[in-house]
Amino acid sequence: MADDDIRAGGVLRRRDALRLAGAASLAGIPLCRARANETDLQVLLPNVLVSGRLRPILEGAVHGRITDAPYQSGPDAIARLMSPGGTSRFDLMFSLTDFARIPIAGPRDGAEKVLALDLTKIPNAATIGEVFKPDIVARGGKTYMLPIFMGYNSVLYNYEMVPEHDELTQSWGAIFEDKYAGRIGWFESAHQMIFAAALYLGHVRPETMSNAEVAEVGRFMASKKKNVRTIWTSFAEGANLLATKEIVVTFGPIPVRVQLQLQGVPVTNAWVKEGVESLVGGLFIPKDATNPEQAHALINTILGTEYANALPEVSGYLSANVSAGGGLTEAQRMQAGYGIYTGQTKHAPMPLPPNLNTWVETWAKIKSA
Repeated sequence: MADDDIRAGGVLRRRDALRLAGAASLAGIPLCRARANETDLQVLLPNVLVSGRLRPILEGAVHGRITDAPYQSGPDAIARLMSPGGTSRFDLMFSLTDFARIPIAGPRDGAEKVLALDLTKIPNAATIGEVFKPDIVARGGKTYMLPIFMGYNSVLYNYEMVPEHDELTQSWGAIFEDKYAGRIGWFESAHQMIFAAALYLGHVRPETMSNAEVAEVGRFMASKKKNVRTIWTSFAEGANLLATKEIVVTFGPIPVRVQLQLQGVPVTNAWVKEGVESLVGGLFIPKDATNPEQAHALINTILGTEYANALPEVSGYLSANVSAGGGLTEAQRMQAGYGIYTGQTKHAPMPLPPNLNTWVETWAKIKSA
């Protein structure tokens, strides 16, 4: 893969990223010695990736403990990597591939902030599906980041209060138009919110919008802000607002839907006619990681079949492992979102726009309207 492949995601400047995270005692062995033989991996991953039944799968693979720092966002992860000491703080890190592509590889060979992955230690990399291949970050025959899942954003709604088959419900318009005024939630994200509004207004590739077009979308959103009950800032906050019925329809990352459904809250997502927003997340090993061998083992396990099949149930994310979801019926696969892989479900990937600053500035104006 050539240098141009690294640049395919667009230039992400650091300031943009910053803007936008026992047995031992019975055997007579001192406990401290028993623990000394365990690996303690420090990771920065979305915490849902190491929650529930996913954690024992991962800790079994490395024969040790995983300490996951609080994860905020893709840009925050990159900011931490780029900060002083950032290449030695964690053994394994996660970001969205579009945010990570440029900064982790650096401007030239030898300037990488991450290790070149030894794919002989990640045989499960061979399971990565074709739809994910563009998200492999490589240069000069070396691979620096592997995609592990696809997520998606759509309209989430309480189906006891919002009709499923209403044309507006099956559109991004549900979070903009007047019908649910005062009961709508937006998410604190310039990129994702403006992208959704642009799709609704007919922009097929919102990332290519000129500054004038971004401003036009911004004026539309500012005119609709009167309908918005609140702009929430964390998945937990968004889930709570839906659970308490303070809002009945919202912009929604898929883990919020999964969390609420596990709690029995009557919430589902719309397969919006303009296309759901799709995003790909990946893993990389900082160049000064303390435990690179175990980090390789973690990546391999995350791409393995056991983890891949459990991932959607815990998080809603869809594994890059092409065989994942093989035990589901066709209806179950479509409900989970696997139609994105096959083209049956309309989706819009979200590369970073080259004029990201304009998007951020426009979002600030929308919020102050």
